[in-house]
Amino acid sequence: MVKNEHSFGAYRYFIVPFEQISFFDIIKENRQKAVVNFFSTLETDKKRSWEIKGKKHLLVFNKKIPNNVIICKFSMETKKTIFIEGESDIENINELDYPFIYVIIDTERQIILIELKTSVFSSLTSAKEKLKMCFEQEFALNGFEVLFEEITDASTFWTFVNSSSGVYEVAITLNSPNLFGGFNSTNDMLKDISQTYNNNQTTIKLCNKKAKLTNIAKTNKQLSDAVEYTSAGGGEWTLTVAAKDSSKKTFKSRHNIKKVSVRRLDKNRDQKEIEIEVLNALNNVETILKEKNKQDEK
Repeated sequence: MVKNEHSFGAYRYFIVPFEQISFFDIIKENRQKAVVNFFSTLETDKKRSWEIKGKKHLLVFNKKIPNNVIICKFSMETKKTIFIEGESDIENINELDYPFIYVIIDTERQIILIELKTSVFSSLTSAKEKLKMCFEQEFALNGFEVLFEEITDASTFWTFVNSSSGVYEVAITLNSPNLFGGFNSTNDMLKDISQTYNNNQTTIKLCNKKAKLTNIAKTNKQLSDAVEYTSAGGGEWTLTVAAKDSSKKTFKSRHNIKKVSVRRLDKNRDQKEIEIEVLNALNNVETILKEKNKQDEK
C-alpha cells in the first residue's frame, strides 16, 4: 500500500569543532570545506554508507531542488526471513532488506526533516541518533562533531508557563557557535562568553524551591530571546512548574518537536508540486532565520 503522506520531525544541525580555536576564520573555512565535501560527494556518488554496530546504514541521494535542498533516503540494514520450497520441506533463508525513510536536508539553513516511520526506526529520536552517528563518522575525520537539535514552537514554552500556578525551574542550554548571526541578542551574549571561556555550550539555570520565580514572562526580552534561540534549534530548554492541581510537572523542548507533512515523494507525482510542498514544509518549521531574512530585505 502506497503511503499518501509523509510525516517529518524538524531538526537543526550544527557542525562544531571538538576543541575551540582562537582563529575563528580558520574554523569557518575548514567547516565549509568539510560540509561542501560531504554533500557534493553524496550528490556525485549518489549514496554514502557507514557501519554502525555491525549494520550497514545508507544515505541515498534522490534529487536536489532549489534553495540548496536535497531529498534523500536513509536506510538501516535488516535481515528478513523468507520461506521457500525445498526438496523435502519448507526451508527458511535470511535475506538482507533495506527499508528506508525520507530525509530532507536544507544545507543553507541547516535544517533536516526526518520522516517518522516506525516500521523502519522505532521513533524519530532513534532515526535522528542513527543519522547523527553517520554524519559524525564523516566529520570527525576533519575535527568536527555534529549536533542535531529539535526545532520547536517557542509559544509552547509560554503556554506551559501561563497555564501553571508558578515556576520552580527554568534551565536553558545554548549551543555556540551558531548560524543565527546577530539577529537574536542571545547570539551576542554567547559570542562574548565563548571568547572568554572557550566553551561550546552555555547553560542558564534559574531555580526557586517554592515555585515563585518572577519575571518568567514573554515581555522579558532576555529570556524571550533565549527561548526563541533554543526553539529555533540552537539548544534546548527544560521547564518545571507547579500545575493547577498543585502537582509538579517538567516539560522539555525535545518532547515538543515541530512536525510537518509532505504528500507522496515518489517519481509518479508532478515534480514541481513536490518542490513547492517541500519548500513550504521547510518554511513552516523555520522561525528565526526567516524573520532575519525579512529584516535584511527592508
